[in-house]
Amino acid sequence: MGNASGRQKQKPLILGPAPGSGMGSYAVAFDELEDRELATLKESESPDAFYLPWKTGDVTEGDIDLTTDTLTYFFTANLSGCSLWYKFQDGRILIRHEARTDSASQNLHKLAGFKCVVDSSLNPDDIQLSVDPETMIRRARYYVVYALIDHKARQVEFRAQLVAQQTNLLNRQESYDLVKVTTAVVKFPKA
Repeated sequence: MGNASGRQKQKPLILGPAPGSGMGSYAVAFDELEDRELATLKESESPDAFYLPWKTGDVTEGDIDLTTDTLTYFFTANLSGCSLWYKFQDGRILIRHEARTDSASQNLHKLAGFKCVVDSSLNPDDIQLSVDPETMIRRARYYVVYALIDHKARQVEFRAQLVAQQTNLLNRQESYDLVKVTTAVVKFPKA
């Protein structure tokens, strides 16, 4: 469980292909690969993770019940110009993935009581996509955000990883590098 278990590693934790049924609770399995740790979500009677997708030009919102301790992990789609927000309400944490954040939508989130975990649009140099026409190597940088929900400590630890990815467009080989990680630990509100 590498990164997700709390050990600091130099490999990014990458979410595998999103589940076909979209937003919801799933069981997560972790695989250690040479250059990354891979988290795979699957349908299960005993879920331990929540997945929040993104929607082009819109906001998606999911909520996790904190009064039960069944969910330990939170995952969302990659952020490249997007932002991630949270707020606590009635024993739940509401999390929003905002596609292509602008100041008007940020103000709406703030007015609704949400706090920003990460806004990947703030540093445009971090979000890059380029293809070398000679080698057909595509280089991209984007944020991969996941969270650990610690019911005993009554906190959620969001981890925003800036990931550099290289893809050979001819043979589809990929490699990943962890550029930096920032964390935000938020305590559950007092009951």
